[in-house]
Formats: sequence, structure tokens, C-alpha cells
Amino acid sequence: MQSTLTFYGGAGSVTGSNFMLDTGGAKFLIDCGFEQGVHEEDNYKPFAYDVKAVSHLFISHAHLDHVGRIPFLVKSGFTGKIVSTHATRSLAEFIMRDALSLMIRAVGHGGREPLYAEQDIDHALKLWEERGLHEPLELPDGMTHEFYDAGHILGSAMSRFSRADKSLVVTGDLGGGNSPLLPLTEALPNPDYLVIESVYGDRVRQDDSHRREDLENVIEATVLRGGTLLIPAFSTERTQDLVFEIRSLMTGKMIPSVPVFLDSPLAEKITAAFEDHPEYFSREIQDRVAKGEKIFSFPEMKFARDQEESRLIQSVEGPKIILAGSGMSNGGRVLSHERYVLPDPASTLLIVGYQAAGTIGRRLLEGEKELHVGKEVIPVRAHVETLYGYSAHRDGAGLMELVEACAGTLTQVFVVEGEPAAAGFLTQRIRDYLAVKATAPGQGDSATIEL
Repeated sequence: MQSTLTFYGGAGSVTGSNFMLDTGGAKFLIDCGFEQGVHEEDNYKPFAYDVKAVSHLFISHAHLDHVGRIPFLVKSGFTGKIVSTHATRSLAEFIMRDALSLMIRAVGHGGREPLYAEQDIDHALKLWEERGLHEPLELPDGMTHEFYDAGHILGSAMSRFSRADKSLVVTGDLGGGNSPLLPLTEALPNPDYLVIESVYGDRVRQDDSHRREDLENVIEATVLRGGTLLIPAFSTERTQDLVFEIRSLMTGKMIPSVPVFLDSPLAEKITAAFEDHPEYFSREIQDRVAKGEKIFSFPEMKFARDQEESRLIQSVEGPKIILAGSGMSNGGRVLSHERYVLPDPASTLLIVGYQAAGTIGRRLLEGEKELHVGKEVIPVRAHVETLYGYSAHRDGAGLMELVEACAGTLTQVFVVEGEPAAAGFLTQRIRDYLAVKATAPGQGDSATIEL
């Protein structure tokens, strides 16, 4: 039997994940995400396929670039089932509603009309079906689906599709084992075909075992200068990892006790959802939670729940730590803090994750000394530091290790969700070192597979 894989998004770029598996008798989607950075206008384009013909949409995890267009899919006529893990369903609702609020806010600044409305989110949630890890789901045309733990963020999962004696695994984003909260990525179940991410496919990060010590050093240096440590943090996973680590450092008396502000209503909701789903934590963290430990709570921690509380943070004198969204500085409350922090040579901006091309975060990472935001010019005198030890993505060596473990069964690998250089580099390494057929499809490309 043959099926067709088509890569409608997340091919040739990192964001906008949207793949289709067409068995000939049924059509399944994997992810339906926002394009971020230079391709954001593509979000408003109509889908390149008949959404009414799709029976199921499988969600790998609840990041915006994997769930952001789901309400637009529903608005466009999708009436099938949306399938994810329990935690992903909880987190995705907050992500989609937050994205809508940002779109509504952008209208007042000359932006386009929102891509979808509140009722489209409500409709999507009514179509949602939650599944546990390793819980088989029988699909049309003889296909079976099963989730495996991807170790990327809470509830993240790889999708395994199988029919007869053949199988395909779509990884979604893969964790690098850097989260202090999550278990490692599960071993792949020996697929015949593999669709794998490549965000860091062309690089090997430095040893991450000292990441807590590195974070401690950045905090201590900033406090010693009397400055503010500003961390543009992704609301899902990265914020929770960092709050947990800062709590551990403060309660362990390893860093000075200074105010810590979480200035992201979304991150506060996400953190509450983490507390509601401890079953996705590592065994060690599950045991600590079961004994009553509040892993995200400590006296120095304060939430900024509205705009007024957000503004008041800057009036707090002395050293402080601020975690604010968004993680790529392309919107959200972090922008208002950057106006204060970036001109201050005593302060630090700490970049802790991937920065898409075209975002403010990427420009800061590349060393811009003057940040142009609209008509405003912000001088960059603060220390700009990077700390990739908490990256939620595997690096190139980790991705190769995962592919190598199942190379004996692989017929073909499709390398996606990476900038062209990263995807191309990983593709070539798979060919050269593992002698496995590998390609890096472009947007709209299709491939026929035996499944």
C-alpha cells in the first residue's frame, strides 16, 4: 500500500508546521502552526488543501508554531477530530486564546484583522480528543496511531502511524534532555519512515551539564552591578524550567535574594496547567510533587497580573529578575521592559532559546547596537548574554543519535522544521554517516511512501 506525505508548512523554515499524510482512502494532518518571523503574512493565506476532506488533525505539542492556525482551520471548514495528549489540550487552549488577544491588540496599531475569532477557538475545543501516551487509536483506511513522549515540552509527543507491517514516525520538536522537569525523549519504535525536526541540525551545543551554574553566574554578575536581569522567555516550558531553577538557587542560598517577577499572564496560566498535569514530569519531579513540594513557588516570586502591575515593576529599585513574554521579543510585555533595560549598561538581557529570522530577539543576538521598534530607537548598552543549556531542542549530535538508533529499519528520512542550512546539513550527515536516504523537502513538496 502507498501513501503520500505533503509538507505544507515547516519545510524550508522552522515555524508553521503543517504536514499531511494521505493514504488514498483518508487524509490526516500533523500540526497546524503559525509562521513566525519573516513569513508571518503567510498565516493569512488559505490552506492549500481541502480542509473538509481531512478526518483527523494530530498535534505534537502546544507551541504557537504548531497550534496557532487550528482555529483558522476550523473556520475554513474542518470538522474532523483534533487529537493530542491531555497536557497539550490544556496548554493549547491558552496559547490560541493568547494569540487571538495579541491579534486584536495589533488591530489598534494598524495591524490586520484577526485570523479567527473566539468562537472558532471554542469550536476547535469541541472537536478535541485527548489520548494518553501509547494509547492506540484506530483510524480510517486501516491506519493506527500512537503517541510517544518527545521530551520537548509538557505533553509533547511523537506520532507513529502504522498499517500492516510498515510505520511512519513524525517527531514534532524533540527535547534535548535539558529540562529539569521532563523525562528524556523516548526511543523511536523502529519506523520505516521518519519525519524529523532540525532546528539545531547544523550545530552542537557546548556541554549543558553546567547550565544551572551558568545561570547562577549571570544572575550574580547582574546583581553585583545593581542591574536588572531580563529574560524574554517562552511561556510554555522555558519559563517553568527557569522559575524552577531560580527557585532552587534562591532556596539553596546560592544567589542573592532579589525580587523575581513573572510578567506574563499566559505563563501564569501555563504554570497552573503544569501543576495540573504532573504525570508528564520526570519520575524524580513527580515524587517531589507527590510529597507536597510546590516546585514553582518561593517568597521572592511575584506575578504581574495586569498592565498596571507590569508598569510598576520598573519602579522597584535595586537588582531584580524579570521573566516576560515573548521568547523572541516579537511581541508581548517583554518589549516594554526592553525599553528600560537595554539602554542600561548595568543590566543584562539573557537569551535562552531559538530566535527566528526577522525577530527582535534575532537582531539582538546578532549584535545590533540600536534597536528600531516602529519609530522608536532603543540604544543597546546592556549586556546581551546567551544560555542555550535550557534549550528545549536537541542539537545536531542528539538528532543524529536518535536517527542512528533506528537506522537499521529506515527506508527514508524527511528533515523538516529547520532553516535551510540546518536542515541541509543534517540531511547530508544522515546520508554520509548512516547511509540512509534523506531529503529536506521544501514547502508544498510531496513524497510517496510504502505505508
